[in-house]
Formats: sequence, C-alpha cells, structure tokens
Amino acid sequence: WAWDPVETGSLLPWIALLIIIHARSKPNSNSAFSISPALALITGALTLHSTLVTRANGVWASVHAFVGDGKGSLPQDPYLRILEVIDFSAVGIEILSYLVLICILSVSTLIYLIRNQKRELESKMKTSLLQENKFFSAMLLISFLAIGFWIGSVAVLCLGTSIMLLLINSDSEKPNTAWVSAGVFLMLFSSWSSIAEISQAIVGLIPFMLTWLISDVEDDFSHLNRIITDITTRINFAKLIPWYGGMIFLLLTWLLLTVEIDGPSLEAHEFYGAPIIGFLALGITIYSWGRSIENKTQIIILSTTLLVSLIFPFFSDLIQLPGDSDLVITSGITRGALVLFLLPWFLLSLIPTFLRLKNTTKLLYGKFKNDGIRSNRSSKITKLFGSHISHLGIILLLIGHLFTTTLVDRSDPSHLVDLKKDETVEFNNLELKFKNVEIVSSNDESYAYSIGDGYIGIIVEVYENGILKDEVMPGMLSFYSPSGSVIARSEVDRMVGLTGDTIVILDVFQSNDLLSAMITGTTDEVEEVRITVHQLPGSHLVWLGWIMLILGGFFTLITKEKKSPIR
Repeated sequence: WAWDPVETGSLLPWIALLIIIHARSKPNSNSAFSISPALALITGALTLHSTLVTRANGVWASVHAFVGDGKGSLPQDPYLRILEVIDFSAVGIEILSYLVLICILSVSTLIYLIRNQKRELESKMKTSLLQENKFFSAMLLISFLAIGFWIGSVAVLCLGTSIMLLLINSDSEKPNTAWVSAGVFLMLFSSWSSIAEISQAIVGLIPFMLTWLISDVEDDFSHLNRIITDITTRINFAKLIPWYGGMIFLLLTWLLLTVEIDGPSLEAHEFYGAPIIGFLALGITIYSWGRSIENKTQIIILSTTLLVSLIFPFFSDLIQLPGDSDLVITSGITRGALVLFLLPWFLLSLIPTFLRLKNTTKLLYGKFKNDGIRSNRSSKITKLFGSHISHLGIILLLIGHLFTTTLVDRSDPSHLVDLKKDETVEFNNLELKFKNVEIVSSNDESYAYSIGDGYIGIIVEVYENGILKDEVMPGMLSFYSPSGSVIARSEVDRMVGLTGDTIVILDVFQSNDLLSAMITGTTDEVEEVRITVHQLPGSHLVWLGWIMLILGGFFTLITKEKKSPIR
C-alpha cells in the first residue's frame, strides 16, 4: 500500500468492500443496506480503475505499469493524461474500454443513489431541495461547476458535482448531513493533497455549507454529549466508524493517488491517514469493551490515552524508538512523533480486542458442544468469532506497520552499506562481511526460482557479537531477450530474527555494476559492493495479522445462517 500507484490503486476496491461488509453493523442499518448496491458498483469501478492505472502507459510512474514512465509534457491531471495517450492501437482501445466502463458504473451509482433518495422522500411525504427551490439548486450546481473548472482537477470536478447533485436532491428542510460532510472532506483533502490551493478549497466549501446554513431545522447536537455520558450511544458511534471512516479513508487515498503521477508519496498517505486510522483503533476499542467497563472508567481511560497521544509526540526525540524515528516525515513532524501519536491507540485496543475474542471463543465452544457445529445458533457465533479474529488481526498488522514502514525510511542513505571483500563492517548491532559473487544457472538444481534464466548474487555473512547468525545472498534475476539483451530484476534476501526480519537488497547502481560484471565475465574481480539493509522489528506482527484476517474471513465464510423468505 502506497509504495507504488499500482499498489495504491489496487487497494481502493478492498476498502470499498470493507465498507460494504460493515453495513450490517451500522446502527439503523436499513439505510446502509439500501446504498450497498451503489457501493458494489463503486467497487466494480475501482477494480477497473486499478487495472487502468496499470495499463495506462505514461500516466502513472510505476514499476508495475506497462511501458510508460509517467513523465513528460503531458497534462498533470491523470485522467486528462489518459485521454492524451489513448490511440487506435490494441492497448489504446483497451484503456478506452476501461475508462468507458468506469464512467458507466459511476453514472449508474449516481442514478441509483438519487432514485433511492427520491423513494425515501416520497415515503416520508417530503420534497427535495431541487423541487422546493429550483433556482437556488441550479445556482449551487453552477457555482460548484465553476469552482471545479477553476481548480482544474477532473476528480474533484466529477465527484464534487455528483455530491452536489445528491445534496440538492435530498430533503429540503434538512439537507443530508452525509453529503454536506462529503463535500467538506473533498475540499479539505484537495487542499491537503495540493490539488487545490487553500483559497480554492475555502471557496469550494461555500456551496456545500450554504445548504446546511440556510436550513430552518435546528441541529440537535445533544447526541455528541450522549457519546460521553451514555455507553449505548458510544457503542453505536463506534459501529459507525468503519462505515463513515472507511469512506473518508477511501476518498483520501484516491485523491492522493491522482497526484502521484510522477511517483508515490508514502509520507502523505502515512501522515494524512493517521487520524483516520487512529479513529479505527478507537472504534474497535469501544466495540470490544461493550458494557464490560462502566462509563466513568471508559471516559478516564480514553481521556488519558488522548492526552498521551497528543503529548508524547512532542518528546519523540527523548523516547528511544527503532528505525529512523528522528527523520522528518513532513514539515516539523518526525516519523517517531507520528508513531507515538498512533501507538497509544493501538495498544489500548489490543487488550479489550483480545479479551472479546477470548470470550467469543468460549461461547463458540459451548454452542458447538450443546447444539452441534451445523446448527444455526452456532453459525451466528461462528460469524462473530470470525469478525473478532479479524479485529485483533488488523490491530496487530497496524502495530507491525508502524515499526516496519512508518519508522523506516527506505530511501534514506543511512541504510546503504559499502562492503569490501572479507572485511567486516558494523551496521547497527550486526557485523556484515562480503565473501564473493555467485552465479546460479536456471539449469542448476540449487536454482530457487521458477522464472528467469539465471541468478547472480552477493554472498554476505551476518554476525552478531562475533557469532555467525546467517548468510544472505541478495542479487538479481537475469532474463535473456530474443534480441540478445539482458534484463535484470533485483531480488531481496532476508534474515529472520526473533523480533523481526532484516532484509538486504541491491540498489539500482550496484545492480547495474553487477550486471556489467556478469556480461563481461569479471565477477571474480569484484572486490567491493554496496548493499541496502533494512531492519524491520515487528514484521512478524504484520504476517500474524494477515493470517488472522484470512482466518477470520474463513470462519465468516463457512457459516450458513437460515435465509429469511424473500418478500
């Protein structure tokens, strides 16, 4: 995620699916179920979009994309750039077909949502803002169209116009708060991602805020107070977080993708996504607590955690963290500070999530024992069991992510290590020794790959306190083309430790030097090499979290509840 535009694009439909599967847990879930078909259409559009990112040559700079490097004199908007690169070749027609299908699914989503709103208003004997005041609605729509063209982003123009159409087709007395909020977040994220200037974003807020400001119905903010005073309200609030938080995170990730045509910006995803991810941990914590802890105690724990997450980042330089904690991730904020903001929320959620899973496991065992595995009552608990495994898995994965990704700057030169043959070089708590270069033919029994025509690797011995711990061989796979040229691909090697993995890889310059030595037959003369070393404490938590997510999905999938008759 976020390492490359193709990977980011491929994550988007999964976020949409995450929102859909949490529709049933949302309080007043009828409204969530009613728009789930629209989310399914969006998921399909995002799936095609991820393929478009891969196949659209010259649009996004990606190591996975075909042919194009994403650079040149083409427009800076990715969707305008796609129109520029489309031609009448097979690939051009393929890209055009993806774009047309995405447009069809997107327009279908908008039509479905407008019709759904219209049915709801008719059932309540109410009228829409468009029916009540056509002139004002038209002015709102025209004004945002003008703002969208002023900003110059196809993404902002199309999505903002769609949100405005939904807003003017909502209740005239009380415009839909969700659409007002969507417009506000769109403008906010447009400013964050540098799609729009601050002045443009502020002006873009006005049409959305106007519908809320002119409403005659007084807003009831008492529910905000009830979140603090009432456990039931707080639990319902927690169940809303995957639904609305997922949509907000999806919007942010997509907008950041649209500005990554010249390369990914992992730091932007990490920094801007942090508050949303923190809310996710908060939601899982409150949900896992349920009513097991009294209200006053919950408030004290949450308030203390909030203070810790806000105060500790200011002292990040005094707190010892692994990796590159002192490196800046954005202006004035270090990687360590960002981790210290998120880590308290993850650690807080860990214990109640584990205890909730433990209690569900006991309940499931009792149901199996009394009712049998195939009973409907057991199936319901099994589905809940799968959900709780997934919740614990995502928390463990995110903790691992903090230590393996947020705290590690893969581009920092401090991870480059120069090695001379048979000389030991210290790197953090390790001693590294370059032994020799080895070439392995694809016909050799020791060849470990099912692709490529050969492997050339650098043998490095890894010592700790003078004791040999492991031997790694980072290198390159070679591919021979019919024209006689050789194409190389770097391959990582890793050393597994108790607390995490250490990965070793060659940078692009060392790969080229090694490739030249192989072609000229001078690998025996290589006396000095340069490797990139990343120590990733907590990487085991990432793998454990993924395994638990898969297990959780499996247990949810195998359940067979009795279906209600179709009415």
